Amino acid sequence: MMDKSKQENQSVCNEQNTKRRGRPKCFNEQVALEQAMLLFWQHGYEGTSISDLTQALGITAPSLYATFGDKAALFDRCIVHYVQQEALPTEQILQNAKTAKQAVELYLYESIRHLVQKDKPKGCMLVVATMNCSQQNTFLQEHLKQIRLQSRNKLLERLNLGFEQGEIANLDKVMQLCDFYTTLLYGMTIQAIDGASADHLHSIVKNAMNMWDQIIFQSCLN
Repeated sequence: MMDKSKQENQSVCNEQNTKRRGRPKCFNEQVALEQAMLLFWQHGYEGTSISDLTQALGITAPSLYATFGDKAALFDRCIVHYVQQEALPTEQILQNAKTAKQAVELYLYESIRHLVQKDKPKGCMLVVATMNCSQQNTFLQEHLKQIRLQSRNKLLERLNLGFEQGEIANLDKVMQLCDFYTTLLYGMTIQAIDGASADHLHSIVKNAMNMWDQIIFQSCLN
């Protein structure tokens, strides 16, 4: 945890570091980063303008550029902040579960708590923030795709462990389960954005978990 003196140093004007920019920095970076993250989360990367950011953060454009760089650099820092502060602790949840089925179930139910938060934008920022980007910003979409793949791979690893422990018959079933429940999770993000309640999402997960045995035991299609 940051001590009081460091917080004060971060919040006060630092004329020495920004003298060549022509304007001292007079704001708390972490607070500004949180506000910027919420804007990008709510409106997406391209739906959030520099004007929106400076107004919400209460700073000038030169101060924003001097501190965070350009808009893409600020977005990247917001993604890091989101992953650290808001994203689901996937690995911890999956490792603590006794079975593969329990791991998936806990993962999905815990996801709902992050998708529907009071006083926070709905859905997962890693899914929605670059959903409608133009061609020039596809590199941002790819960046978030890679972060999402990391979570998917952790889920896949836990399902593979279920295969090794005899819970899942074969690797084809592992992939079917991973694809099914990953797609379900992304779909719940859209449902949350559209106003679905936590109770409604819980019912979706309950029905989806009832599909587990059907996927496990159905004959593989050639």
